[in-house]
Amino acid sequence: MLSRLVYRKGVDLMAGIIPIICRKYSNVRINNLQITIRIITQICEIQVDFYVGGDGPKRLILEELREELGDRIRLFGPLDHAHVRNFLTQGHIFLNTSLTEAYCMAIVEAAASGLQVVSTRVGGIPEVLPPGIITLANPTVEGKLELSLL
Repeated sequence: MLSRLVYRKGVDLMAGIIPIICRKYSNVRINNLQITIRIITQICEIQVDFYVGGDGPKRLILEELREELGDRIRLFGPLDHAHVRNFLTQGHIFLNTSLTEAYCMAIVEAAASGLQVVSTRVGGIPEVLPPGIITLANPTVEGKLELSLL
């Protein structure tokens, strides 16, 4: 995840998804850096890393989740814009959990960095990227979990 850690950016939604993924995959590691999910397949073993970058009042929710899940969540704090591309290229999938968004520059940057984008279907997001680059889901935990990603 790469955003301000505030309610409208869906931090609560992301915090609801992380424990479910951890339970589903026993070998899951979560390192969240601004909604970037990295999926690595190694000899029948799936490892999912969530990297979270950014700061804001909802950071506390992710810190509490990190305490519960151990080293499965990695919080990087704010990123200088010069480091965003390097951060994004560490992943394979960019997860955007915004609850409201007119035009999401973060998903454009993620797509330009070669990531598949998984996003909530809100505001103008469905018109930003073509279907082959973005997968849309309803802005609920269940909506995100319905995706073939899981």
